[in-house]
Amino acid sequence: MRLARETVVDYAQLCGFTSGEVDDIALAAGEALANAVEHGAKDLGFIVVICAFENDALTVEVSDSGTGFDISCIKPRPRNPEAVRGFGISIMHALMHEVVYSGRGAVVRLTRRRTQVTVSAELLEEA
Repeated sequence: MRLARETVVDYAQLCGFTSGEVDDIALAAGEALANAVEHGAKDLGFIVVICAFENDALTVEVSDSGTGFDISCIKPRPRNPEAVRGFGISIMHALMHEVVYSGRGAVVRLTRRRTQVTVSAELLEEA
């Protein structure tokens, strides 16, 4: 899971997202990956991560071999100061511009639009 998350981070950095935006993307992708591991790919299943960047928007799609869940049950959770788990979906919605489930919840697509353009020093040297 760590390697997949780090790869998403590297890709987001290459796409020109700011460090704060990359942190948000990393946290949201980490939550999606954790859900896939815990709920979808437990018992030797698989997880697939696909990243795409188009029109200043990064899409991270995480799919797993699980049976999914009832997508209609996704609702904002009431804040419970004693709870220590169960906030992954809320975190993804708070940090990304769009969160879409398909495949009965076995696929989640996270989209984040780039708000600022950053250019790395390496790209400037190449110009």
